[in-house]
Order: sequence, then structure tokens, then C-alpha cells
Amino acid sequence: MPTGHLGFFRHFGRLGVTAALAAVLVSTTLWAQSAPPAPAPAPVSATPAPRTVAPAPGPAGINPDTGQLPTFEEFFKTNPIINSIIAGLSVIAVAFFLVFLFTLHTGRMMPSDFGDDVTRLVASRRYADAAEYCRRHRRIFAASIIQRCVENSDKSHATLLNIIDAEGKRRAELVWNRVSYLLDLSNIAPMLGLLGTVLGMIQAFEVSPSQSTGLHSKLLAQSIGGAMSATFFGLGVAILCVVFYSVIKTRTTKALSEVERVVHQIADHMKRGEA
Repeated sequence: MPTGHLGFFRHFGRLGVTAALAAVLVSTTLWAQSAPPAPAPAPVSATPAPRTVAPAPGPAGINPDTGQLPTFEEFFKTNPIINSIIAGLSVIAVAFFLVFLFTLHTGRMMPSDFGDDVTRLVASRRYADAAEYCRRHRRIFAASIIQRCVENSDKSHATLLNIIDAEGKRRAELVWNRVSYLLDLSNIAPMLGLLGTVLGMIQAFEVSPSQSTGLHSKLLAQSIGGAMSATFFGLGVAILCVVFYSVIKTRTTKALSEVERVVHQIADHMKRGEA
């Protein structure tokens, strides 16, 4: 990864954290606004009103009145805090994916015109000009590797290859460390989902059995629904991050292979020119 993109990653990291916090605040506000108002006290009557039992909710959150599954918004609001944090992680994952998509490819890491220009300078044995040319293009991933190569043109071919391999591994490690952010998010998201599941189950066990049958069943179903929704969203974001990582890994591996090919080709030109 070019060093010029470090500030770009930090900027996206701050935007991702801000998006996660905003998602938590907005979701909590919507959940509070959607809560039904407290019922007004019933007027005292001389004759007791007939006791009605509220219908128990159906399995898996099915509405007993309509037989319909809950909407995505209703499902999300069953555990708004944890689900909002997971949604914020999904925003961060998409931001990282877009950054990697536009920066980790052959056209950015080893542009063809850059490789051709350096090859021409090396073929004419203008090693100082080639090193200066690489310094002017430090944002290109392969520039520092080629610079180390041409600055050690007086070394043997075996030593030159060792220098190239050492510099290449150092630069590639920076790239893979940044790409691994997607794997980190894929591990954090299901852990948050598990946390939401545990909290939901704790709430389910804390439902008082002394309440009426209908209310007890409704509160129990809501707690279990909140637990399952956190697991659902956590696993969904984790799967998304793994897919993003697979795509970026393929593109990065292809770009690094092209960088290695061009750099070794330049090293071969240098030794052939001295022969």
C-alpha cells in the first residue's frame, strides 16, 4: 500500500466510527419514538370488566393477527443498540472495501507507463536517473522496491535479488495488514451478535412469571426475538466482510505478482547491461 494512502485510511476510520455512533443514536431515537404510549387508567366501574387474554405471539415473531413476519425495521428494533453497532461496522466494511477496490490493483501498484520508463532508464544504464524517477513517484507501491534495486546496482545479482525480496516483503506486509481489517471486522460482528443474543436471553429469563399469560408470552417472545436478531445481523455482516476480503485478496495477489515480475525483469536488465 502506498504510504500516501495512510492519511486516507485514517480519514475513513474516523468516518466509520462516526457513522457507527450516529447509527446507534438514530436507531435508539426511532425505537423510543415507536414505543407505544402508556395506556390511560381505566375508569372505575361498579361491575368488573370481563378479563381478556391477549393472543400469544406466533413462532419466530409471526404476528398472530395477520400471520405476517415482522418487517426489517421491526426486526431491527428488537435489539436497537447492538444492531446499530453492527450496522456501523457494515458501513466501515463497505468503506474499506471501496478504498481497497480502487487502490489495490495493478494499475495503481505497478502502472505500465511507470514500469516502461524505469526499464528504459535501466537499459541505458542511467541508474541515478532511475532512482530519482522512483523518488518522484513514491506513491506507487513498486517505486521504493525499484529504487532499492537501482541504488545497489554495483552488487552481485544474488545480493540484488535478496534486497528486492526483503524490500518487497516489507512493503507487502503493510498491504496485507491493511487488508486484514476486513477479517477483523468479520470476527467482531458475530461476537457482537453473540453479545446481543446473551443479553436477549438474560432479559427473557428475567420476565416475571406472575404476569398474565398473554403479556408474559409477549415479553418472552420479544426478548428472544431481540436475541436472534443480533445473531442474524452479526452473521450477515461477517459473511459480507469475508466476501469483501476474498475479492480484495484475489486482486492484491494478482497485483503483487505483477510487481514481482516487473522488478525482477528490471534486475535482469541491469545485469545483462553490465555483461
